[in-house]
Amino acid sequence: MTEALQDWQRAYPDIFSFTSIGKSRRGRDLWAVTLCADIEHAERFPGLLVDANIHAGEVAGNAVAMHWIATLLEGFGNAPAIQQLLQTRAVYVVPRIAVDGAEEYLTTPARLRSSPHDYPLSEPPAGWVPSDVDGNGHILQMRVPSPDGAYAIDERDPRLMRPRRPGEFGQRYYHVFTEGRVHPPTHHGTDLEGSRLDLSVRQGMDFNRNFPIRWATEDVQNGAGPFPLSEPEIYALAKFIEAHPNIAAYVALHTSGGVILRQPSTGDDSAIPALDAVLYRRMGEEGARVSGYFSRSNYETFHNGYDPVLMPGAADDWMYDHQGVLGFTVEIWDLPRHAGARGYAEYGVKGLMKLSEEERQEDLRKILHFVEDKVPTQGFFPWMPFHHPDLGMVEIGGLDPKFVVQNPPLCFLEEECERVGRFLTTLGLSTAQLQVGPITSERIGDNVYRIAAMVKNQGFLPTSSTKRGGEMKRVMGVKAELAGNFEMIAGESPCQLGHLAGYGEITSAMPPGKNRKVAEWVVRAQPGTHLMLTFSAPRAGTVQELIVL
Repeated sequence: MTEALQDWQRAYPDIFSFTSIGKSRRGRDLWAVTLCADIEHAERFPGLLVDANIHAGEVAGNAVAMHWIATLLEGFGNAPAIQQLLQTRAVYVVPRIAVDGAEEYLTTPARLRSSPHDYPLSEPPAGWVPSDVDGNGHILQMRVPSPDGAYAIDERDPRLMRPRRPGEFGQRYYHVFTEGRVHPPTHHGTDLEGSRLDLSVRQGMDFNRNFPIRWATEDVQNGAGPFPLSEPEIYALAKFIEAHPNIAAYVALHTSGGVILRQPSTGDDSAIPALDAVLYRRMGEEGARVSGYFSRSNYETFHNGYDPVLMPGAADDWMYDHQGVLGFTVEIWDLPRHAGARGYAEYGVKGLMKLSEEERQEDLRKILHFVEDKVPTQGFFPWMPFHHPDLGMVEIGGLDPKFVVQNPPLCFLEEECERVGRFLTTLGLSTAQLQVGPITSERIGDNVYRIAAMVKNQGFLPTSSTKRGGEMKRVMGVKAELAGNFEMIAGESPCQLGHLAGYGEITSAMPPGKNRKVAEWVVRAQPGTHLMLTFSAPRAGTVQELIVL
């Protein structure tokens, strides 16, 4: 990744730059990329921030981010949408947040959430530790014969396991769980106490539960960290965001699900201002149209009727609630949908909870047949007998959890990159964009002129990004400024005009007006004097026009 960034820096110095915004626990750089046709003044343009791979195993997010960067670089000067994006906006990309964890995920059989450091306990408890016991380079599933087993072999497809039915007897039953070892391995024989088989959580840090929004302690939310922004990677990202007030839209790239997730997370759409609900719905629907993904709110997707708070400490919630930025989480890759099965992106967690066991089993059969057809090599690992050092004879096999389930197989990766990239470009082009409207300069006295200048927002989003952003004092609105050799008689320069609506909230029931304002001054100056008019807003950019009296 670093070599690719360096190559792009050499090849495209006029529109591309990257810098380290911090270090990981193991000393790796967190790179942040900037793309803009005016690379030296990118902060003058409304910005889109895209980050990826906040979870170590979600490496397809990094692939999408890097693919999109390459698309923008190669398309600049050729593709109209890319040309428009980079000439009128700034793009920021943090292509990998979990730099330590992703390295371990890609170079070892390990599967971990975000960071490889021991968490929540520095001395992990005794128990079951997932590991590659048979040495084939994958951590798969194990099935262990046991009379009290909760699973049986599926009658229609013996490669699959099905839940044991209530009251069922008379067959061979198994326990099915992740391949691994008991730690510490100080027991003798295979007659283990049940407590020794409890999962021993070792690398349980979850970066996406470490943001300062509805944060909860470890006893409420696994992986939350000792306190908000405790992790150097997340602190560095937060500092980068605070240092770029021009960020007007945000996307976090995750896997998997094939869905564009939006606010709110705390209830149905009435939990956020009505305008923001409209902007989120319309932007999500457009994202679904250009990508082929589903679009749903976090609450609609994940609320199960029980959890009092959904995913406390999540980045997209923090970006909206605390920064006022229209933000989305994109879950890349939808294995069930490709297989013709049901997934949470389409049905939501509540919908999946209503499925019968037979419906769930039928979906598993569809997924296995799809993998068999599309990923015939190492997509599914047949159950193989293995003499386990702790448990005796077991069988190890199942779907590849890394590059079939969690991430798309390589044969599908480019398609996913292109689909998500279309949404990212569309979102960037939807941010606010200032335009100078009509300007009048009327002589009303001896060397006295009345100047009136209109500014318009021709973007979909308001200059505050959201109504929530417009309520924040630190999210500045449009500023008008007049510069040159003159004496001000009436009016102020600079003067604050407030925020402008975007066309996303203008309906046929009203004439245009909310998306435009007029600044007026009365000045004394010599005829022929040149004055520079400037309109600017952090999340809408800067535009200028020369006025000749």
